[in-house]
Amino acid sequence: MVEPPETPLPGTRSALEPDRAIKPGRHGLAPEAVAAIQRDRLIDAFVQVIAERGYAGATIGRITEAAGVTKKTFYSHFTDLDDCFLAAYERGTAIVLSGMAAAFGAEPTWPDGIRAALRTVLSMLAAAPPFARMAMVEVNAAGPRVRRARIECMERFRAFLAGPPPGPGETAVPTVVADAVVGGVYSTIYVHIENGETTRLPELLPQLTYFALMPLVGRREAARYRDACTSHSDAAALTAVRERESEAAVRAPGAEGVSELGGEAAVREHESETAVRERESERA
Repeated sequence: MVEPPETPLPGTRSALEPDRAIKPGRHGLAPEAVAAIQRDRLIDAFVQVIAERGYAGATIGRITEAAGVTKKTFYSHFTDLDDCFLAAYERGTAIVLSGMAAAFGAEPTWPDGIRAALRTVLSMLAAAPPFARMAMVEVNAAGPRVRRARIECMERFRAFLAGPPPGPGETAVPTVVADAVVGGVYSTIYVHIENGETTRLPELLPQLTYFALMPLVGRREAARYRDACTSHSDAAALTAVRERESEAAVRAPGAEGVSELGGEAAVREHESETAVRERESERA
């Protein structure tokens, strides 16, 4: 079984960790290195604030406070909140899709690859609740550029589920069928995240494997792969995810105003008219 990539998903680290601080004065870092550190911190802070407050409750002021930088620094990297959203979304989904591709390619058959790819995406999202909420739930509130990026991501995800190349006399799987499977997998994950069950996503592997395979390999063969998902290796993977999530909770970022990360742990606030005016003012 291929392990998920080591590159952390956006939002899994606190922007205020000591090793990410830039000392004032002569720090010996090149301007490009300083810019990269600041950008990374802003992206992590953005994901965490979005997971805590929702996109409607995010302001540039809250994000820069969580990142430990100024608004001027924010605007040196991003034009607005949607621009920052796009950067976080594209970075994170590239990491997830890369992990899925590696897991898929390491398996001997297409059905094995589908199961491995699903195992990877479920494990990665379960280990990164802030990113999972931003990428699967809050993305619906983002602007057109971010929504276009989501469509492109779904098209790449569809490539895994379109089936193996057709043999002699066979026809390729219709796009609408692959899209229906992608939509079913996506909506199932979405509902679990929205219901505060992000860390339990790996438990969906048997059912989603069956759902993704059945249209192409039939009920009996899909059931065989579904039942194989209860193997020791997948049970061990689920245990590892939960251990990582427990460790992440212990290392919860100390940014003021971001007390609990992960949409499922936070009670989303109903904004007052005053908060709405504050948000609109900061965005301006």
